[in-house]
Amino acid sequence: MMLPSLRYPRPSHLFTVTLRIIMVSSIGRPRNANLDTALLRAAEELILERGFGAVSVEAIASRADTTRPAFYRRFDGIPRLVLALLLDRFAIDLDKCIDSGNLPDDLEAIQRDQLELFSSPLVKRSLAGFLGSLHEDPDLRRIFVEEFLAPRRYGAGMIILRAAGRGEIPQDPDLEWVLDLLTGPLLMRAVMPGLTGFDEALVSQTVASALGALSYRAP
Repeated sequence: MMLPSLRYPRPSHLFTVTLRIIMVSSIGRPRNANLDTALLRAAEELILERGFGAVSVEAIASRADTTRPAFYRRFDGIPRLVLALLLDRFAIDLDKCIDSGNLPDDLEAIQRDQLELFSSPLVKRSLAGFLGSLHEDPDLRRIFVEEFLAPRRYGAGMIILRAAGRGEIPQDPDLEWVLDLLTGPLLMRAVMPGLTGFDEALVSQTVASALGALSYRAP
């Protein structure tokens, strides 16, 4: 049985490759992996302490015990460094990690992974500012979509297509809409002040919404 194809091909890049793309190339000088790690750690610490908008290159370089030129030999700005952090902490092939054999349990596992992502202190302190940076930097936006957003949606979509193959849902599901149903409420609560936080009800409600949109049929 042929299943509908996803818009996103599975990316071949892993984090270590992507980090080289995000970082500024440096010719003729060997890389210092310890300094790379120190810059990432310093950035995360400062974002947690001050928030995305209050962190400067000077502060990151000072915390990492290095210099501005050393920073810019690796990253062309703080948003690129934040993307490297997101890839390091949260890049995942969902369809390889989640396969319970039934769609409700799989969707719950997807939502628990997303809950971990959106409720993490790093994401909560940087997401709004980072999303603003994506609108201003087309290259950063392209890398974010190709290396972070698309793989996560691809994995979730493949999990849904497996359910279609098992006969739990009709063929040709509207994957884009269902993936939006799963992620949208969590994203709203992560970036909009004053909304209810993350809880078990959010997991169960988003799973129920997705199952309804997919016309799920219990075996």
